[in-house]
Amino acid sequence: MNWFDSHCHLKGFKDKGIVEEILRRAEENGVSRMTAVGTSSDDWEIYKNLSKQYRDKIFYSVGLHPCYVNEGYENEIEKIESYLGSETSPVAFGEIGLDYFHLPKNHNDALSIIRNQKIAFSEQLKIAAQYSLPTIIHSRKAFRDCITIIEQSGLPWDKVLFHCFSEGVDEIKELNDRGGLASFTGILTFKNNEFLREALQSQGIAKLILETDSPYLAPEPKRGKQNEPSYLPLMGEFLSGYLKVPLEEIAQQSYCNASEFYGLEFG
Repeated sequence: MNWFDSHCHLKGFKDKGIVEEILRRAEENGVSRMTAVGTSSDDWEIYKNLSKQYRDKIFYSVGLHPCYVNEGYENEIEKIESYLGSETSPVAFGEIGLDYFHLPKNHNDALSIIRNQKIAFSEQLKIAAQYSLPTIIHSRKAFRDCITIIEQSGLPWDKVLFHCFSEGVDEIKELNDRGGLASFTGILTFKNNEFLREALQSQGIAKLILETDSPYLAPEPKRGKQNEPSYLPLMGEFLSGYLKVPLEEIAQQSYCNASEFYGLEFG
């Protein structure tokens, strides 16, 4: 049984010198593939090197996360294209998008940050469209604006994946109707998130994509602990019981769908 962690962050493990330990536990639990998702130039090179070292196991993406759209962000975006179009190219663009959850309380400061986030998002979507790359979207309290900007970008919707989906049935239907997809984290195992489980059911098992978003959002029964790719099967076990679907089917569907989205062979 193989699992694909479609979205994780490995820099913290690398910095602590425990990335090999993390990868060993992942392999022991059947997680044979993962995408290390870039957030800024602080991790792009790390993930590029890990993808070379662990070929066919670790894949990576590059993108400027909205929470890192700080002064000089234009220079960060300019660096991205140097990673594209080579033998060690990323499999995706991202994570990019909008985050209205972490805005400052000062109204004018918040408006300035939102403006810069929108510009950075639009500019990166243009690059993603130019290279026809699968694109990982970060949307927090900003679903409507994300939809609008993607619609204006020219990026095909079948290249769009809203990661860590945290909206409801109406939003996922709109996303799916346009041709986009959502991936789900361990928060779908939390007791009070029935609305999220309903959204997953609306998208359907046939389109299921799972992620840990490590080191964040560990699923039950590991909630509150540092998350890691080896915990991905815990989400599968929860869904198997909740949906009354064999665990093998959960693993296969999510593995194949993540592989297909990133343009990888299913092997």
